[in-house]
Amino acid sequence: MVKGIILAFLAFAVFAWGDAVVKAIGHDLDPFEVTFFGYLIPLLLSPAFMKPGDRLTDLVRWRSPWLMALRVFFISITTPLSVMAFTSLPFAEAFALLFLMPSLVTVLSIFVLKETVRWRRGLAVCAAFIGVLIIVRPGFREILPGHVIAIAAALCSAGGVIMGRMIGTTEKRYTLIGSVFLGTAVIAGILMIPGFTWPAPPQWGLLLAFAATAFVAQALFVIATTYAPADRLGAAQYSQILWALLIGALFFDEWPDTVALAGIVIVVAAGLFIFAREQTLKKAPEAPSPAASPQERTAVGQNSF
Repeated sequence: MVKGIILAFLAFAVFAWGDAVVKAIGHDLDPFEVTFFGYLIPLLLSPAFMKPGDRLTDLVRWRSPWLMALRVFFISITTPLSVMAFTSLPFAEAFALLFLMPSLVTVLSIFVLKETVRWRRGLAVCAAFIGVLIIVRPGFREILPGHVIAIAAALCSAGGVIMGRMIGTTEKRYTLIGSVFLGTAVIAGILMIPGFTWPAPPQWGLLLAFAATAFVAQALFVIATTYAPADRLGAAQYSQILWALLIGALFFDEWPDTVALAGIVIVVAAGLFIFAREQTLKKAPEAPSPAASPQERTAVGQNSF
């Protein structure tokens, strides 16, 4: 269990540094182009996640085609939206808005999965939205397109989680991981055409670094799940906000003010409470629906969520 937790923290640290690379390059290249090259190499390397008996055709051979299609679509759209958010907002602020995802999953589960959400989780969801209002402060400062985009990314990521829960354990691990790499590369490849520009040599270096972090982080998380259940490792993703604060301050000279920092703490605390509450409910006799992997950006997890 301890090895799994350590590897999960390491995986999400790599994800955070990958997002920092995205922020560094995103101002110069089309976000869809960044996403395409960032996921093309992981797609080519995705056979590393195959188990004995898996085939390359499993990428598109889905046992739940409609649910898988929606899941791939939601997660594939999440990444370019996240790229846009990271390039237009302070690093930690973008992360905090993306961490609205667990609260949105809770809300969607009421309408889509017909789950009963008790008052504790309901209060946590309300707190998360209050935290977002504190961060954005509508009426007190300008609401930027990046704020809307980050929330849209969180909503798409939440949609991917809901689809994952509906799919359950019917799909192979390679199918879940590789299909997201494939779907993201295809969708981003099409959408990048109007704004495509050939990357300069330094940009190629950053694109390769982004692709490397996407693959390495996913691989670390997969290895972590061999030591501990994936749903027990979800809390590790919240360590990304600490990396975001550190990276934003050291490399982008971004220092959130006291009000924004308070909002970030509220959003993260609410997400952690929702995660802990769901773990408690899973241990109850009426243990509910199957859970998808917590990292739904590629692991199909946002981040690029």
